[in-house]
Amino acid sequence: MTLLKSNHGIDLYDLADTMFLSESTLKNDIQLLRNEIQNKQLKLTIKANQIYLEGSESDKRRYMISLLYEEGDYQEKLKYHVQDMIGTLSLIDLEQTIHDVLASHKIKINRYSMNNIVLHFAISIERIRQGNDLKSVKDFPLRNDATEFQLCVEITELLSNTYHIHFSDAEVKQLSLLFIGLQNEYLTNRKELALSKIVEARVIETLNEVLEKVKETYLIDLQDEAFFNKLAIHLQNLYDRSQYERFTRNSSLLDIKTAYPLTYDIAVYLSMLVQEKLAIWFNEDEISFIALHIGAYLESKKEKRPKLRVLVDHNNYHDFEETNVQNIRSMLGEDVEIVAVDHHEVSIQENDVYVSSDRDRVTEINGAVYVHPILTRKDFAKIQKRVTAKRKSNWRKQMFHLIDRFIIEDLYFNQFDPTDQTPKMIREKLFDRLLVTGYVEEEFSQRMEKREAMSSTSFPSGIAVPHSLEQQAKKSALSIMILQETLKWDEYPVQIVALVAISQDESKEFNDFFEMFIEIVSDPINVRLLAGAENFTEFILKMKMLVETEE
Repeated sequence: MTLLKSNHGIDLYDLADTMFLSESTLKNDIQLLRNEIQNKQLKLTIKANQIYLEGSESDKRRYMISLLYEEGDYQEKLKYHVQDMIGTLSLIDLEQTIHDVLASHKIKINRYSMNNIVLHFAISIERIRQGNDLKSVKDFPLRNDATEFQLCVEITELLSNTYHIHFSDAEVKQLSLLFIGLQNEYLTNRKELALSKIVEARVIETLNEVLEKVKETYLIDLQDEAFFNKLAIHLQNLYDRSQYERFTRNSSLLDIKTAYPLTYDIAVYLSMLVQEKLAIWFNEDEISFIALHIGAYLESKKEKRPKLRVLVDHNNYHDFEETNVQNIRSMLGEDVEIVAVDHHEVSIQENDVYVSSDRDRVTEINGAVYVHPILTRKDFAKIQKRVTAKRKSNWRKQMFHLIDRFIIEDLYFNQFDPTDQTPKMIREKLFDRLLVTGYVEEEFSQRMEKREAMSSTSFPSGIAVPHSLEQQAKKSALSIMILQETLKWDEYPVQIVALVAISQDESKEFNDFFEMFIEIVSDPINVRLLAGAENFTEFILKMKMLVETEE
C-alpha cells in the first residue's frame, strides 16, 4: 500500500528501517511481491536503490481494492482499513453523501453494495489528491443522459465542493459504472407494477426453470411469489452488471460459505444453471449474494425443531395447574410442550423432563425436578437448567448417532502422504473408494469437478470439503483423508479432505449432520486436533469430543 501511495518511489533502506527488516529480508519480500503482482498488470522495479511500482492508474486502483478486501475480511475491519487509507476525509460523511443522492432518486441498495461504492469513491478521491487522475476510460458503455452517469455527476459535484478536488470526465465515467444494475426502489415496491416491466422475460423464464431444477435436486421448493420477485430483480441487476463485469464485492463471502454451507451450495448450483442459460459469468461474491436471498427465505420457512415434552405433575394442589403451569409455559417458551397431569396419570417414559411437588415421587425418578407448591424463582431456575441440559443431551445423542452413521471406516484414509499429489488427484482417490464401495456412480466424479470449478471447497481452517453439484449418491457418507503434511488447495493449505456424498433419500438427516460437521471444522484448532488422529477410532472419539464442546 505504501508503494501505491508513492509517485516517486521509495528508498530501499528507508523502507527497511521503517519495517524493522534487514535489507536481505526486504529483498526477499520484494521478490515475493513481484510474483504476486505478475497477473495484476503491474511491475516492481528497483533503480538506484529506489523501489517503483509501475503500471496504469486503473490497474493500480484495482490492486488497491483487492488489498483492502484481503485485509478487511469483515465489514468493520474493511471500514477501518479504508478510513486509515483516506486519512482525514470522513468515511461516514462520504457514505452519507452517496446515500442521500441515491435516496433522492428513490434508490435503495444493500450494505455490501454501498460499501463497494464507497470504497471505490474513497480510492478515487485519495488518488486524485495524490495527483493521480484517470486520463481515459476504454469502451465506455453509457450515454451521458444515462441514469447511472447522471447519478455519478450529482455525487461528484457535491464531493468536489466539499473536498475541493476536481473529478475528471474519465473519473466520473469510471465511477458511474458502479451504479449499473441499481433498481428504482419506488418502481420495485409498487405492487400494481408487473414484474415484467422491470425484469426481462428471458430472466423470468430462466429463474422459473432453475428453481424447478433446484426443487428436483435438493427437494427444496423455492416457488414463493415474494421470494421469486426479489430474486428475479436481483438477477436482472446481476445480468446488467455482468455485461461489463462490474461485480459487487462481498466482504462476508467466507462467513457465508462457512456458516451456511448447504445454502451456499444451493446458490452455487442455481448460479451455474443461470450462467449456462443466460450465457453470462459472475464471480463468487455474486454467488454469495444469491445465497443470502435463499438463506433469508429458508430461514422464514424453517421447520420448528421437535418440542421437548415437560411433564408437570400438579398433584391436585389448589391453583397449581392454572397458575404455576401457566408460568412455566411462559418461561420456557414455544419450543417446549407442557403436559399437566395428576400424578396418578403419569407416564414418564413418553416425556423428557418430569416436574413435581411430590418429594417422594421425585426421588424415585432419575432427572426429576422437585419444586414447591407455590413456585419460587429458584424453582424456575431449576426447571430451566434441567430443560437446557436435556435438550443438549438429546442433541448430543443425535449427533453421535449421525457421526457413526455417516463417517465410515471403509472410506477413511489415515495419515496419507501428499508428496507429488495435486488436489485433483486426492479427489480422484477418494472418489475411487466411494465408487468401489457402492456409494456413488461414475458420473459423480464429473459433477464433483464441476462443483470445484465453480467455487473452491477449501476453507482457511485447513480442510477441503469437495462434493458433487447434485444429491444423487446411492448412500450418504463422508470419505475422510488425513494428510501427513498440508497440501495447497486453491487459496488455502489443507490437512484434512472430506469428500461428501449425499443421497436424496437421506438428505434431511445428512444436512443436520453436515451443518454440525462444518461448524466444527471451520475452527483451525479443531482441524489440527482431528488431523493428529492416528486411526479411525481416534478420529471418531475426537469428533465426538468436539461435538460436546460445541454445545
